[in-house]
Amino acid sequence: MLRVVIVEDELPLLRELTETFSWRSVNCTVAATATTAAEARQVIARVRPDILVTDIKLPDGDGITLVEETTPRAAIIITGHGQIDFAQRALRAGAVDFLLKPLDDEELRRSLQRASIRALSGGFGGSEPPPGQKESAPPPSPTPSPETPPMHPLVHEALLYIQKHYHRDIGLAEAARHLAITESHLATLFRQERSQTFMQALTAHRITVAQTLLRDPRNQITQVAWQCGYRDPAYFAKVFRRIVGSSPREYRLGE
Repeated sequence: MLRVVIVEDELPLLRELTETFSWRSVNCTVAATATTAAEARQVIARVRPDILVTDIKLPDGDGITLVEETTPRAAIIITGHGQIDFAQRALRAGAVDFLLKPLDDEELRRSLQRASIRALSGGFGGSEPPPGQKESAPPPSPTPSPETPPMHPLVHEALLYIQKHYHRDIGLAEAARHLAITESHLATLFRQERSQTFMQALTAHRITVAQTLLRDPRNQITQVAWQCGYRDPAYFAKVFRRIVGSSPREYRLGE
């Protein structure tokens, strides 16, 4: 089972998460909890969790900074705020998902499924489903097979570049310049390491972010498209349908 650390200073919510949610149903176990950022850093260093679930607001800090500092394999941010800027900051920090209070068990379950996929694939960049596969598909179960070989550092840096700049009009050329390598070298590394192109990885991440933002009905679809790097809402809808299997509007209604 995947190890989860929960960081939450609201004790009733912490008890609800640890005692009433069925972690076993998503192949997870709560390895430890913390109520402050300082305590969380110590717990994370000791437990080395696969997934971090943290409130955005903590007595001595905030959950997004905690994610940035501890770089867990996967993270879920809990918050009472629904503004798009909070969601964008959380996702740029590497969070898999951004959940609004009060928590819904089914939403949490889906978020943990996505977090499990990312954790099992070695961290950021491996959580996106391939084109044509709906995002709600269950994650693969952990097996005792050998650990996934470490990712090439340049590919890892390119994925981090996507994570930080997906909202801009970026491409292979800009990422290659950032890494001080040729476009052909970066393209070859992606094919060897991930069996996909840089643009496929960028698109997959953008659509994953869009899915999270669309869950908040206050975020207009045109605004979500813009925030995810698409200046043409019609093209965004076309790409979204190709990857998810439904239009952004249909996806929102289905949630």
